[in-house]
Amino acid sequence: MKGSFLKRLAGILLVGALALPAQAQQDYGTTYNNGKILLDQQQYAKAMAELLPITSASTPYAPEASYLYSLAALKSGKLTEAQRMLQQLKQQHPQWPSQEEASYLLANVLFEQGNHEQALAQLNDIRSSRITSDAEGLKRFYLSGLADRATFERLLQLYPDDKVLAQAFADKLLAGWYRPQDRATLESIVSRHKLDRDRYLSANVMRKQAYSVAALMPFQLNQDLGQSARKNQFATDLYAGMKMAQDSLKRQGIHINLYAYDAGADTTAVKRILDTPELRQMDLIIGPVYKSSAKIAARFAAEHNVNVVNPLSQDLEVAGSNPNLFLFESSIATQAQQAATFAFNSFPTKTAIILFERDKDDTTYAFHYRQQFVKLGGKVKTYKKLNSSQGSATATIFKNLNLDDVGHLAVFSDKMTAAVNAISTLQARASTLPLMTYENWLGIGQITLRQLDNLEVYFVSPKYVDQLNPAVNRFKRKYAARYNMPPSIYAYAGFEMLYYFGTLLQNYGPRFNQALATDGLKSGVFYPGIGYADKAARQEVKRDNQYIPITKLENLQLTVVNPVF
Repeated sequence: MKGSFLKRLAGILLVGALALPAQAQQDYGTTYNNGKILLDQQQYAKAMAELLPITSASTPYAPEASYLYSLAALKSGKLTEAQRMLQQLKQQHPQWPSQEEASYLLANVLFEQGNHEQALAQLNDIRSSRITSDAEGLKRFYLSGLADRATFERLLQLYPDDKVLAQAFADKLLAGWYRPQDRATLESIVSRHKLDRDRYLSANVMRKQAYSVAALMPFQLNQDLGQSARKNQFATDLYAGMKMAQDSLKRQGIHINLYAYDAGADTTAVKRILDTPELRQMDLIIGPVYKSSAKIAARFAAEHNVNVVNPLSQDLEVAGSNPNLFLFESSIATQAQQAATFAFNSFPTKTAIILFERDKDDTTYAFHYRQQFVKLGGKVKTYKKLNSSQGSATATIFKNLNLDDVGHLAVFSDKMTAAVNAISTLQARASTLPLMTYENWLGIGQITLRQLDNLEVYFVSPKYVDQLNPAVNRFKRKYAARYNMPPSIYAYAGFEMLYYFGTLLQNYGPRFNQALATDGLKSGVFYPGIGYADKAARQEVKRDNQYIPITKLENLQLTVVNPVF
């Protein structure tokens, strides 16, 4: 479409250019061609800068320069600029032969902004057979990612004759939105738009009244009860949280059949469970927990196209590049990258000192933190390993730190020696210098909460639950009434995990993977945020949770400083 568009436009420009002085024609032509080349080279900001002066000039190059400027703006994520320029193009050049291409591009921009109503209005005004097919494809793409049923129903009322819209809604019904009261609506859509009755109205369509979820947990039922109860309490708590979520979802009309399997570290036993026929019929599998079974679960997920969620791992190697395998937790790499991004965006001076323990996790954390901070434009002045088992050496490292022109200090260690030295250093020499570290420091007895509150200490808190949240207090009461004990962090995780993925099953069906891109980040029931879309990578679907709460003490109350909304 683009090639024919440019050929037609070349003819228009040739005629219009005769009305301009030769020098002006040459200047505008050169600038216009430079802009096109920069656009082709994906240098969008430079292309916009080159094309912008032409868009308001009295030249036949202006309409297409406006169009190409808008295209560059869209590709660089500058949606407001793209929308403004396209509206200007449509108003100032109503006779331009390629107005329908501009309508198509404007619809793309509006879809990206979430304005589905106006986007459909632009596409429904297109009459050219050359563009109609592309317009329908654009509709399908964005409507397939629209997760809000109320918005869909409102669009259907506004555009009852739009077949693509109606079929997209019918597909949503098939994928999990269907309720018995939707039968009349579905029949009306099929009849009005002559859709395939066998596909949309067969008995199969009145599909699942419930979704099947398998929980492969290391209950260790074959061991001594007292020993296994202590060792694997986390698994029991996870499952207890899932059972609570199952009840909560049921009250909302989302029915989950939850099946428990005892899957420990024995890879042979895990393989035997996954080889049973019923596992292939599951809509979702949670577990197994241990890394030793990760490859078996990954292979099963790929072979049978069943989504598998690892509930506890923070190692991206567990998920790899398998599109059917997800980590419910944020990986160490993601935690470090998000923390570094927060630090770069929040602290005025873009320099850092990074100290870290010698063990694998802390070293990995520091590596990804430094990499992200430098990538964003920051500078790391000191990058040094600690060995907190050597108290005097650790104290010397902190004592010799040069804090001049330092934007913040990052210490990745959960050792008491490192924490005490860091707090002492800040109290004595730089009480206003921000410090980024682990939330574990809140539990180090040698440091008081008042000390942490008085300093600018920020905590990476991937498991943060706001204990003042009314939903948390209700959960505590119900959990205690059911299990005669307070919920652990694993019980919260189990609830949040099944609630989140159970809702995805209801909204999108078992193949919810691509919907994660448009579903984005959202608040959980207890967690401040959950999501698998990376905003920095144009909503690319990731394998682990992309939201990391950063917390800070304010008047001794832990507060999230980077809320989702």
